[in-house]
Amino acid sequence: MKNMVDMPQLFPAEVSAWDEDEKERRAAAGREVLEQIRRAGRDGSGTVRIPPGDYRFPGREGMLLENLRDISLEAEGATFWFSPEVTAGVHFRNCRNVRLSGLALDMEELPFLQGILLEVGEERLVIRLEEYFRRRFHEQRDQDHFRLMFLDVAGECETDNLDFIVPREKLSLDAAGNLLVPVSEPVARHWRYQLRVPRPGDRVVLGMRHEGGMLLVDGCEAMCFEAVTVYASPCFAFYEIGHGGGGNTYRGCRLIRRPGTDRLLASAADCFHSMNQRRGPLIEQCEFSWAMDDFVNIHGYFHVVLEQLSEDELLIVTPFGTGLQPGTELTFFSAPYGREKFRAAVVSRQESAGSEQEGLRRVRELYGRKFGIGLQGFPGGSLCRVRFDRPLDTEPGDFACDYDNCGSGAVIRCNHFHDCHVRGILLKAADCRIEDNRIERTALNGIILKPEFFWLEGPMPRNIVIRGNTLTDCAFGHTALAAILVMCGCCAPPADRITPVVNMEGIVVAGNLIRRCNAGAGIAVFNSRAPRVSDNRIEAPFANPTAAGRIDLGERLDLSVEKISPEERGRLKESRSAIVFLGCAGAECRGNTVPGRGEGDRAVVYAGSWGNAQGQPAGI
Repeated sequence: MKNMVDMPQLFPAEVSAWDEDEKERRAAAGREVLEQIRRAGRDGSGTVRIPPGDYRFPGREGMLLENLRDISLEAEGATFWFSPEVTAGVHFRNCRNVRLSGLALDMEELPFLQGILLEVGEERLVIRLEEYFRRRFHEQRDQDHFRLMFLDVAGECETDNLDFIVPREKLSLDAAGNLLVPVSEPVARHWRYQLRVPRPGDRVVLGMRHEGGMLLVDGCEAMCFEAVTVYASPCFAFYEIGHGGGGNTYRGCRLIRRPGTDRLLASAADCFHSMNQRRGPLIEQCEFSWAMDDFVNIHGYFHVVLEQLSEDELLIVTPFGTGLQPGTELTFFSAPYGREKFRAAVVSRQESAGSEQEGLRRVRELYGRKFGIGLQGFPGGSLCRVRFDRPLDTEPGDFACDYDNCGSGAVIRCNHFHDCHVRGILLKAADCRIEDNRIERTALNGIILKPEFFWLEGPMPRNIVIRGNTLTDCAFGHTALAAILVMCGCCAPPADRITPVVNMEGIVVAGNLIRRCNAGAGIAVFNSRAPRVSDNRIEAPFANPTAAGRIDLGERLDLSVEKISPEERGRLKESRSAIVFLGCAGAECRGNTVPGRGEGDRAVVYAGSWGNAQGQPAGI
C-alpha cells in the first residue's frame, strides 16, 4: 500500500505506514503461523494460539489448511491481511471438528471505489473519487464491471436499491479526475418512484466483485467459528462449498465496516453463501452488514435430465460436481414450471471424467432451444449416468432436487442483519428454522424462500419455520413484492413471474413483526401447499406514496399454464393487502394484525382463487 493523505481514513494508521520491508516481515510472520498450524495438525496438538498482531498473506490463496482434525485455533487480537487478487483467504479443506476463534480478516486494498455525487442527471452521474480510489480504478483494469450503491450524505443508509451495473468501457474520467457514469432511461425512470432519490452530496460505492471466499470452508464437517470478523471482502465473506458433511457453527461472527475508518462497504458480494452441504449451518448471534449482495444464501442445485437411456437410467448434469450417492432420493419435476412428477432413489452413478464444460454447454443449449431460458453460467457441471430403483418417465430438461445436499436443517437465529443491497435471508432447503432475528434495511426481501431457476439453485423449500423475527424497512426498494416472500422461481421467460404450480409445502410464518414496507405487502406466499401464516403484526405496508400502485401482481402472472378472469385481474391490480396468497392450496391465516391501515389499504389478506387456491384461507 502506498502512503496517501487519506489512507488513515481507510486503514489503521500503522498499516498505512508499512514500507516494503515491513510488508515482507508481516508476510514472513504469516508463513510462520501457517507452518505452526500445519505442524500442529500433523502432531495432533489440541490447541494453537496465534499471538495478537498483523499477518500478511499475499496471492490468490492466502492460507490453505487441509485435513485438520480435532484442533482449536485461538486468534484473539490477530488480523490476517490479504491482497486484492485473493480468492481463498483462510481456506479449510477436508477438515473436521476444527474451532477457530477471535480472528479478523481484512484487505490490503479495498474491493470497491467510493466517492461523492457531484451531479445527478437523467443521462449521467458525476462522482468525485478520493485519490486512493482513483488509483484503484486505474489498477483494477481486469475489473470488467462495477455495481453501484447509493447512500445518504453521512454514508449511514442506502437510498436506492436499483441493481445499477455499468461495464468498465462505459466509464470515463474528466479533466478533474471525476468519474463519469452514464445513466440509462430505465434507471432514470426507476428513481421517480423511490422514497429518496440520489442527490448531489450523497455518497456512492462501486463494488469490484470476484469469485471466492474470505473464510472458505471446503468439504468440511462439524466446524466451529466464533467471533470471526471480516472487515473487507471482494467475494463471499463466509463460503461453504465442496459437498461437505456440513453442520458447521458460526457464532458471534461479523461482517462489518472497519470501525474508525470512512469505509462505506464491507463485502462486494454475499456475506454468507452455502451450497451442496449435507447438513445446514447454525448461524447465531452474528452481525452481518454492508454487503453488496445477499446476507445469507443456502442452497443446493437442480440436476437436469439430458436423456433417458433406459427405463431406469438417465444421463443428467449436476452443477458444481455431484454428491449423488447410492440411496440418495431425488424428487423430479417437469420443466420449466416445476410440477412434481415422482421420486426415485439412486442405485448407481457413473461420472464422465473431464465432462464439466460439456455438461454445462449441453444444459444451456437445451434450455435455450426448448424453453427460451438463458441460464447463468456456473463453473461446470458433472455429466453422469445414473441408475434408479424404479422405472422413470422423463423428458429432456426435466429437473430433480436432492434434499441430501442442500443445507437442510439450517438454523438461523438471534442475529442482527442490517444494511444490505439485495436480500436478507435467501433459503432453498428443507427442515430449516429462521427465528428471533433482527433484519433491517434490506433493499429487497428481508426473508425469501425461493428457488432461482436461472442459476439452477434449488431445491423447492419445504418444512421451513419463520418465527419471531423483527423486520424493519425491508423491501425498501419499490420493486420488491414483500418483506417476507415465499415463491417458486421456475417459469418460462420472462423470468421471475408468479405461476399457479404448487410445489412447496410445510411453510410456517408466525409471530413476526414487520415495520414499513415500501410499495409491497408485508407477507406474500405463492406456490405453497398448506402454508400457515399466523399472529404476525404488520405496520405500514405500502409506506411509499410515490410508488403507490407500482406493484401490479396481475402483470407478474404467468398465464401460459392457467388463465385468470377479468374480475380477478382487476382485484389483483387494486389489491393493497398486508398479506397475499396466490397459487396456494389449503392456506391457513389466523390472528394477524395490521394497525393503522392506510386509506387505500383494502384488506388485511388477499387470497386469489387463481391456480390451486380454493376460496379464502381458513381463519380470515
